[in-house]
Amino acid sequence: MMMWKKVLAAVSITTMTAVSLAGCVGSSGATVTTEAAAAAADSEASADSAAGQNITSETKVWKVAFNQTTDHPQYKVMEEFGRKFNEATDGRYAFEIYPNETLGAQRETLEQIQSGTIELSIVNNTHPGSVSDYFKAFDMPFVFDSVEEAMTFMKESPVMDKVKADCEQYGFRIATYLPAGTRSMYTANKPIYSVDDMKGLKVRTMESDVYVQMMDAFGGSAAPMAMGELYTAIQSGVVDGAENNEITYVNSKHYEVAPYWSQTNHLIVPDWLIMSNDAYESLSDEDRAIFDELVAGIMDEVYAQWNDNVDELMASLDTSKVTIVPEEEIDSESFREAIAPVNEALVNSNEKIKEVYDAIMEMKAE
Repeated sequence: MMMWKKVLAAVSITTMTAVSLAGCVGSSGATVTTEAAAAAADSEASADSAAGQNITSETKVWKVAFNQTTDHPQYKVMEEFGRKFNEATDGRYAFEIYPNETLGAQRETLEQIQSGTIELSIVNNTHPGSVSDYFKAFDMPFVFDSVEEAMTFMKESPVMDKVKADCEQYGFRIATYLPAGTRSMYTANKPIYSVDDMKGLKVRTMESDVYVQMMDAFGGSAAPMAMGELYTAIQSGVVDGAENNEITYVNSKHYEVAPYWSQTNHLIVPDWLIMSNDAYESLSDEDRAIFDELVAGIMDEVYAQWNDNVDELMASLDTSKVTIVPEEEIDSESFREAIAPVNEALVNSNEKIKEVYDAIMEMKAE
């Protein structure tokens, strides 16, 4: 049995404490701003993420960028992954995880990965799609019917080897696919039951031309922006709502400013753990084998935690303040009909997109 399969030492990453920060007074008597105190809390969380691991003067500490909170399933799985990798390599490597966009928005962290400034980042599909057209097939609404179907494709489709390899010429590699649930609409002033209810709404989307086209097809208008800007944008009326998964909706407290959740399930979009080429190539053969085997297991771990977390979080919402429109009350066909011409045009516009799309349709037909 390989040495890395031995019993793992316990490590904890301290969950960042939510504190009311505005107007706090520091020990020097100076007023601490909300932004400064929040930054300090994020810095403490990232430091804690490495503190419990076996770190010596010889340990290489890898920075991991993340745009969500420490309560998120992906964060927790990365926490465990870092602990296992640290133990399995006898302390040669450790992870320091930076939540809440501490290292920048996802687009910025991709650039840092490419330059070798940081080693790992969790990003949504639009960012690999900004450099490799293969990924744009995954941005198409209703291309997958379930998260389970998407996972099967990521694990088993031969085309995924080609998709992943295409990234390496751009200075990064795909370490693994991370399930990110299904995406639905949430709005500030009214619920969504059909595509007709989308008319005139300005909706935050991820930063992608595909999502701009999607929102146009639905009758609204897209407002691409980073996640960290969204709460204030809804609160101030800059946008009327957004589309995302349940965990982000609750953990980011978007229900406070957008109390209408409509379970449209219009997108099942991958998140990816991306890695700098330099970091991967710097690993010894032994450590690379350890990394590859450990990272292969985190897809299923995220999926298991995700489903439990969604049920718990949605049940925690105060239904006297938040309106939840279930999937069975949504006219899904109206959304599918509206987006069909956009999907068809996208597939026919690019051979790489078509290759992935055809592979998905072939799997669905089996």
